[in-house]
Amino acid sequence: MVNIFTVDDPFGSGKSDLAGITAQAIKWDQSEALDRVLIGYSSTWAHNFATTSFLLAMTKKIGLIIAHRAGVMHPTAAARFFGTLDSLSGGNRVAVNLVSGSSDKDIHREGDYEDKSTRYERAAEYVEVMKSAWSEASSFDYSGTYYKAENVRFILRPQSGHVPIYMGGDSDKAVEFGSHHADMYMLWGEPMSGTRERIERVNECARKYQRTPEFSLSLRLFLAETDEAAWEKAREAERVILNAQGTNRFLRSSSTDKSVGRERQLAYANQELHDDCFWTGLVKLLGGFANSAALVGTPDRVMASLKQYTQLGVTSFLITTGVDGMYDVSLEPFLMRMKKEL
Repeated sequence: MVNIFTVDDPFGSGKSDLAGITAQAIKWDQSEALDRVLIGYSSTWAHNFATTSFLLAMTKKIGLIIAHRAGVMHPTAAARFFGTLDSLSGGNRVAVNLVSGSSDKDIHREGDYEDKSTRYERAAEYVEVMKSAWSEASSFDYSGTYYKAENVRFILRPQSGHVPIYMGGDSDKAVEFGSHHADMYMLWGEPMSGTRERIERVNECARKYQRTPEFSLSLRLFLAETDEAAWEKAREAERVILNAQGTNRFLRSSSTDKSVGRERQLAYANQELHDDCFWTGLVKLLGGFANSAALVGTPDRVMASLKQYTQLGVTSFLITTGVDGMYDVSLEPFLMRMKKEL
């Protein structure tokens, strides 16, 4: 049975309606299909250390994937936060999505001026320190190229002794880092051939470390009882995003964002339709921004495509829908079907 993740935005656009935010979190918790919700990271958004603590307190079972940029704080402090949060939330409800940052403008806001290659090298030490802090039975010292710490010891630890590490990326440095350290390698939506290629590349690198990471795939679904109706939903989303160009209505990658994965997404966007129902119509409009690749069609047609992805080695899907690419309760029947059939 696959794991199902999603993305939602309860604190987006400066929302402060706590009753509405709580209702949105409870909606996730009541889902019989969702396993985890990704809470993103940006230097301009509400701090997700605070928001995830609030959301976990408002819910009982939903897990959160907390995006975290290695380098914004010392890894022992980060490990202490995530370990404490895991323990206080009942265990196994927290995962860390380590991100390097594709926007120099965003990382500069927080005083980080290292280049991307260095950030990945630094992240490798970051994970090593966190894993030791979560698992070492006695106090320990650490001395590396980027971090040093003495007499590290925690009272509260993750209940299972480890907080899962999620990450994504397509550069050589990203593949090396993820192959060595990630429990879940997160892939953007790509055609079957591209997904196969990426999984094989990561697995080949992971064999050096005698590891077998799992893989998730991010897709936006446009579903309807007929293919024609599903395509009308997709084209309507395309029209809304196109008409909003020049505004801040939708998150877009800018031309200054540096990401090998973004360039790969845009390369696929030169051909809108791939395989049976894989569609890149929104990818170019959003500048290669994550999770704009979509599957469009009837539930049976989309399910057939999802089954092909699982045969390639995908064990989890990050599913969203609609013009904003967020979670919607209308997805629930199809997500439940995914749980049964995949």
